[in-house]
Amino acid sequence: MRAFVQALVLAALAPNGFAEAPTAPRKLVTVVTADWKATTGELQRWQRAGKRWRAIGAPIAVVVGKSGLALADDKREGDGASPAGRFALGEVTGYDAAPPRTRLTYRAATPEVRCVDDSQSPLYNRVAVADRGERMRRDDELYRYTVFVRHNDAHTPGRGSCIFLHVWKDAASPTVGCTAMALDDLRALIAWLDRDTLLVQLPRAEYEARQRDWGLPQRK
Repeated sequence: MRAFVQALVLAALAPNGFAEAPTAPRKLVTVVTADWKATTGELQRWQRAGKRWRAIGAPIAVVVGKSGLALADDKREGDGASPAGRFALGEVTGYDAAPPRTRLTYRAATPEVRCVDDSQSPLYNRVAVADRGERMRRDDELYRYTVFVRHNDAHTPGRGSCIFLHVWKDAASPTVGCTAMALDDLRALIAWLDRDTLLVQLPRAEYEARQRDWGLPQRK
């Protein structure tokens, strides 16, 4: 077990072109696509039991950015790609009350709450009460609930902002950089997440190449 944890720590500290995140999580969410350009993928929840990962529930279908995936360090504002790498998760927003058993911080998406995508703003890549930015309470159901993905935690101008797990339009419609799924699947995911859960999002070949070093589960 100790060697397993050390391997995760070393992998996170090594320069690898991916965003750093806390290591040795108890829970993990993986999103795997067919390749860098694919706009659909599969999400699986995992829970660690000793040295092994146990799959939780069945895999679910997701859509990602219209440009596929991009290395977190290569991502740029407006590129249409979802970030690839390892990420911590932030707060949940929603139009109504928090889903039952929600453990992450919950914020009601009032009309004043925005996600700031202006790279010149001091609030860049933050969800806040603001005069400008992406409205978190939309006129459709896509943001009925969102989970903030902590890509670009340093708020570096132009490196991408406002990345969420959210509700999809449908199974064939990609996003502009987020990862989206059916509403019922998102509700179940939110009820299961905790503050230490990590998201790993990669194309299949990249996942397999990094599986050992990152201590990732063996996918079927």
